[in-house]
Amino acid sequence: MLTFNAGVEKIACPLTPDNVDFFMANGNPMAKALKIASQFGNEYDILYLQKQFERLQQMPNASRMFFKIASALDKEQLEDYLAEVRYALVFAGLGFQVEIEPDGIKGPDLKISRDDHQAIVEVTRFRKIHPGPSKLALSDENLRLPIYGNPLRDIRKAFDKLLSKFPQVEGEQAIIAIWNDDGDLEEGEVKTAINALCNDAERGILSLPHCLLFILYSSPWVRTIDHKQLYCFPLRHLDQPDQITWQSEFERFTVREYIQRALTQQTGKG
Repeated sequence: MLTFNAGVEKIACPLTPDNVDFFMANGNPMAKALKIASQFGNEYDILYLQKQFERLQQMPNASRMFFKIASALDKEQLEDYLAEVRYALVFAGLGFQVEIEPDGIKGPDLKISRDDHQAIVEVTRFRKIHPGPSKLALSDENLRLPIYGNPLRDIRKAFDKLLSKFPQVEGEQAIIAIWNDDGDLEEGEVKTAINALCNDAERGILSLPHCLLFILYSSPWVRTIDHKQLYCFPLRHLDQPDQITWQSEFERFTVREYIQRALTQQTGKG
């Protein structure tokens, strides 16, 4: 277990290419990252997060992720970075070799490789703007599902967010990985937004990145009927065996199950 230095304080400045060396020269980056996470509320399971960070530390350039987390200015920014951690561990749980920021802070978030195939990954998070459906009282005999969300608004949000990521995934086989914390937005709106992007590309209104394989989507919510949490939406027909295998594997288990697999690779224990 890590012991925090009593002198470690929250770093109140954003991480930039110019100040990376400052962060590297000032103490244990993983300890600082955990310290900052603990300061943003008691909702984090710090011991579980520590296990995740220890697994992440085995990945090339992991210190870059810790520096970003240690520089988080608020809880929303921290959650943005933790979404990257989450996906790095999901890919590790699937047996990929994962590299953090392979081209530095201005490049893709992750690079994954397995069986002589590789892809870059750009992670984006939909921040919590709308609360989503209210909790249901199952004991209520007059229970009715509440109306929530605004499909047109939410589809537009997903459309614009994905479109803004396209310039970052040019030139290499790539995946855009979405983590959604907006309670009003669901996988259906994301799928509709992706279909709209593909339709606009067919009409010549926009161009899809040539090497973008698919959009990977997940959120904290697990679908009850089939225990599904991860959704893989291809932007075009996948014809390579490795691509087809990746697509089917991503949707097989929950995020937590993939993370547990990654942690097991480290400890040898379940």
